[in-house]
Amino acid sequence: MTHHDLVIVGCGPAGMMAAIYAKRANKDVLILDKSTPGGRIRSTYTVDNYLGFGRVSAEELVQKMVTHLHDLEIADTYGCVRKIDKTENGFIVRTDEEEYSANAVILATGTNPKTLGVENEPRFVGAGLSYCAVCDGVFFEDKDVVVIGGGDSALEESDYLSGICRSVTILHDLAEFTANHGLVKRVSSRPNVRIFRDTKVLGFLGDESIKGVRTLAKDGSEQILPAEGVFVYVGNQPDTGFVSGLCQTDRSGFIRVNSEMQTSVPGLYACGDVTKKDYRLIATAISDGAIAALGAVKYLDQLDGR
Repeated sequence: MTHHDLVIVGCGPAGMMAAIYAKRANKDVLILDKSTPGGRIRSTYTVDNYLGFGRVSAEELVQKMVTHLHDLEIADTYGCVRKIDKTENGFIVRTDEEEYSANAVILATGTNPKTLGVENEPRFVGAGLSYCAVCDGVFFEDKDVVVIGGGDSALEESDYLSGICRSVTILHDLAEFTANHGLVKRVSSRPNVRIFRDTKVLGFLGDESIKGVRTLAKDGSEQILPAEGVFVYVGNQPDTGFVSGLCQTDRSGFIRVNSEMQTSVPGLYACGDVTKKDYRLIATAISDGAIAALGAVKYLDQLDGR
């Protein structure tokens, strides 16, 4: 078991920014992540509103963030965290293969996509059903696909898919989209995009892979829409199962924090999309990460009697 001043769980924008601030305060920092750095940025294609970059590919933005980490000699280490225990001397962070002790911990684990919970959804995951257009869109070149959702993510990925696929059908269960108006206008103008509002998804059809989506319109009529690929964007749920019972969360599992990103447990901080908040953006995640690191540094300095 190795010991560190600070262990950060999660290597998305919030976690990386927290690591940079803590490292510049001369703290021994370890980042653990169960996937590649970047978090949910990697599930989108382009970023349009990040200060100083204008329109930039998500991959390029992530690479610049990771380069900044490595320039400061901060290593991002693989580790799927299963449990965190509070001890008299700090915390024990337990992964599948290793255990780490730390004086303070920052949680920056973000969210996972929500599922629809409809007929045959688990059956077709990876067989035509995806929650990431950037990851899997290339497999549906010149094919007919369906996107489910009405927020920014659903519309952004529909726009991306419209340049790859033969047709894109957007299904939204409300009368109006929640995505920003400019994005809705741009996507609606694509000649190979059609939109169904007030339409619920009942399930998926197919044999080895998806062949269609069964829907229910507001007037009670059912329809089967042919599709070789389906992309689901209906919200996110926090990745907080491993800290269940350790700190306060809301009913949905988002972590409650104060203005310094401190949880209900001294020495335990949380930042980014995993926290209870109104806006989940790259900009807010980075801000949260900086604040969490400053709070953690102050906590660690107090432990040292500075």
